[in-house]
Amino acid sequence: MHKISTSNKRIAKNTLFLYIRMVFVLLVSLYSTRAILNALGVVDYGIYNVVAGFVVMFAFLNSSMTNTVQRFFNFARGAENKDNLNKIYITSVQIQIALSFITVILLEVLGIWYINSKMIIPQERLTAALSVFQLSVCSLFMLIIQIPYSAAIVAHENMGYYAIVSMTDAILKLLIAITLPFVTYDKLIIYGIMMFLISVVNFLFYYIYAKRNFEEIHYRHTFFKDQFKCMLTFSGWNVFGSFAYTMQGQGLNMLMNAFFGPVVNAARGVAYQVQSALSGFTENIAVAFKPQLVESYANQELTRVKNLMYSMSKLGFLMVFLLALPISLEINYILNLWLDGTVPEDTEIFTILILLNMALGSLNIPISQTVQAVGSIMWYQIIRSGIVMSVLPISWIALRNGAPAYIVFVILVLINFINQPISLYLLRKIFPYSYREYIKTVILPCLLFSILTPLLPICTHLIMDESFIRVLSVGFISLISSAVVSYIFVLSESEKIVVKAIFNKISNRKI
Repeated sequence: MHKISTSNKRIAKNTLFLYIRMVFVLLVSLYSTRAILNALGVVDYGIYNVVAGFVVMFAFLNSSMTNTVQRFFNFARGAENKDNLNKIYITSVQIQIALSFITVILLEVLGIWYINSKMIIPQERLTAALSVFQLSVCSLFMLIIQIPYSAAIVAHENMGYYAIVSMTDAILKLLIAITLPFVTYDKLIIYGIMMFLISVVNFLFYYIYAKRNFEEIHYRHTFFKDQFKCMLTFSGWNVFGSFAYTMQGQGLNMLMNAFFGPVVNAARGVAYQVQSALSGFTENIAVAFKPQLVESYANQELTRVKNLMYSMSKLGFLMVFLLALPISLEINYILNLWLDGTVPEDTEIFTILILLNMALGSLNIPISQTVQAVGSIMWYQIIRSGIVMSVLPISWIALRNGAPAYIVFVILVLINFINQPISLYLLRKIFPYSYREYIKTVILPCLLFSILTPLLPICTHLIMDESFIRVLSVGFISLISSAVVSYIFVLSESEKIVVKAIFNKISNRKI
């Protein structure tokens, strides 16, 4: 019991660090995005989103290895197998180096072809687009070789340093936003160069800290065949899931470019900036819980694994809903204030649909994390990948028949809704839990929360005239309403203890 209490307090502490990080990054990103959009212009901003997005599409290989390395680090720590930690590090470095060269080769072959042959872009911006592409490839290379070090930091639950690196990253991007308007050379190319330099700085931060603080981060020229095979097999199945979600996001981006051009890509880019800022809040919960989830399964503490999954599901949904509610109600005023009136067409509807999709997706993240902890991921990844990828052909058919741009996000929401019960079924095949208990513990409280929480904010929105005061009022009432409803109807007694621990941490820091 004492061990569980200590672990819960550690989760609370790590969650606090990560939320301080996210609030800071969110506030900085709000200004940075607006300034960069104004500095680049709608067309160049759309070009950057498509080109950089194409490169990010190939990061599915990298994200699968991120999950793999973190899972193996945590499993070894949970099983108290310290000798295996160094083997995992050495093997992960070897895999990441090989992966980085394979990714670069694929990008150089396919990326140049796509930009020259398929991408809709003004001819005079082709050289700039190709330059940004090469810089984005270099940035991705740095991200890939950084994974063993950032994964080690997360596995050791050193979230304070993890938060510092993210905040530094946001400050550097803010400096780019401030200086970019004064650049006389091609702003799009300079922006690409600066983003690459930030990726180098991030790598150095993670590498130096991990090297100095963790004894397993010591490379030897040794090849562990069994470890290599085990990690590669695990990551291989993860590739299906990562590839599916990457293709879903970036494939839709390319479809929208093909049917509507870069202006719609700019609208999508702004909407996804909102998603990126808010998704960090749910990802923070996953990052804080994941080490405990994997280590608990390694110790065969199955009841704790189940309870952690339920808590992750509820807290993730509550956090997305809390943030999405006032933004959705005041989306028009917020976007005009944020972007200084330069709001690409369709941005409002894109953002609202993406927020709805985020709320549904927040319930799926804990299921995937539990599957990762168990390790039997083959059928889960194959089946879910097929469901996720089905968005692309359905969207293509809809757009081909004259549907408006926002229809792709409607389809995305529907597919995500279908994906949830199927994921629950696949998890039940490999991990013992009750559907009835899940519905009672997670679904019904979240549904009740979704019905009760919006009542007062909607009334406030309807009564008051559009203004900054109304935005603040809707936001404040949403916060109070969410806190009261969640504490009374959603959180269990153990979850209330975790929440109290977080607030105690905040109070102690203020004192």
